[in-house]
Amino acid sequence: MKFFPPKFLLSLIFCAGFLLQNLGATGDSLYFLLPTDTVVLRSDPASGHLLFDHYLAPKQTLYGAARFYGFSLDDLYRLNPALRKGYTPGTKVTVAIPRTVIRPSFSRDSVAWFVPVRYRLSPGETLFGLTRRTLGHPDDSRIKALNPGLTAENLKPGQVVKIGYLRIDGINPDAQVRVEDPYVLRNRPLHARWDSLTAKKTPLFTNGKAAWTTRGDRSKWMVLHRTAPLGSLVEIEEPRSRKTIYAQVVGRIPEQVYDSRVILVVSPLLVQAFGVRDKEFYVRTRHF
Repeated sequence: MKFFPPKFLLSLIFCAGFLLQNLGATGDSLYFLLPTDTVVLRSDPASGHLLFDHYLAPKQTLYGAARFYGFSLDDLYRLNPALRKGYTPGTKVTVAIPRTVIRPSFSRDSVAWFVPVRYRLSPGETLFGLTRRTLGHPDDSRIKALNPGLTAENLKPGQVVKIGYLRIDGINPDAQVRVEDPYVLRNRPLHARWDSLTAKKTPLFTNGKAAWTTRGDRSKWMVLHRTAPLGSLVEIEEPRSRKTIYAQVVGRIPEQVYDSRVILVVSPLLVQAFGVRDKEFYVRTRHF
């Protein structure tokens, strides 16, 4: 039997990683991260988490990706609602990378166990904001040590800077951040407004069928309602998805289009948030 020296085997791993990177994959069929990968993060303004886009390599599964990054499968679905419909090799899977697992350095004999971690600057982001708010560092000494010549004056939007290193053997679930549904996070301002407007008031409860329309602004939380005052807010609970979303009443339900059993008509954004496919679905609502 012919034996290959360790250096030769390591070079094969690097070559395989290079080929898979060119195919748009992260890692390979055996490993979710390879020493040849680079983890480029961005900041999510809604949650404040650092996010990374992992592209599934052949034979990688969503369950395996969830375990590798320290998530449950439900957590991964919260970050990637569209993946409930299925996935294929090359599918993008967004994951959160905890700040606590990003190391400033590693020993020379551990080079095969780490990948570099970089961060892509958002428009308007400053060196102070990057170090203190985004990364939680006490000062900018660590960033400057990793990026010689970097100053507050030469930063620009879209620039990628090195922020540390990540082990390639996975993330401990105890170190992971708490994941919230992206639509619930996006709906948070209306939730806060609901709380401020409804304190010490008694709501009206209505349960029944909701319908949805493809018309209207796809970026806004809007509903048609039979009796709630125009401009007011409605709390909508969809039991199947176990989500509660708040929306503004913008009009009345057309009697000639929807039957009397429909208590609510929701906009396309609410359809996406609840993940419904049927034209009518059951909801529980509260309004004033």
